[in-house]
Amino acid sequence: MVCRVQIRRKAAGMIQLSLKTLPIFSDSTPEQLALIIRNSTIINRSRGEFLFRRGDRVTHFYAICRGAMQMFRETPHGYEATSNILISGDSINADELVACHAEHALNARAVTDCSLLEISISWMRENFNKLGNMASKLLAVLADRLGNAQLEIEHHSTMSAAQIVGCYLQKLWVLYSNDPRGFDLPYTKLLIASRL
Repeated sequence: MVCRVQIRRKAAGMIQLSLKTLPIFSDSTPEQLALIIRNSTIINRSRGEFLFRRGDRVTHFYAICRGAMQMFRETPHGYEATSNILISGDSINADELVACHAEHALNARAVTDCSLLEISISWMRENFNKLGNMASKLLAVLADRLGNAQLEIEHHSTMSAAQIVGCYLQKLWVLYSNDPRGFDLPYTKLLIASRL
């Protein structure tokens, strides 16, 4: 019994640390954090492991605590069309939570070893009113992703392939390095190519 209590306390501590680093929960009150901690878990996915596949039932909301996830679809010809590569601090399926989708529209696969916060979608929908301004933060995440998608469409119609690659590498450089001498790619070139 003592062992179970210690494990629960350790897990609650890990969840609390994770919540503080996630933008959508960053200004939650201690009471809201306690409520979320009681109703969430931390799960792990190894590199290459799927979190969910397109068509699976939407049952949980996920936020990345550590690692990177590839969001993609398979084309009718069997190619992977990557729509996003999400990193620590990003929510994975905010659109499905807000839009009440029944099935996942994309596949989610770990690019690196990942730790993710997992919260029941039904619980979140039932408790939005108790979670402060989290709904507005989720909408802000969606608006930001829409803005980025619109910018990418503009880039694809006005830039050369080399310029598009340069823009993406600059974004990665800012996220991962800011070292004027260069940086190591956080993902494979193949994954980056499928994203562009």
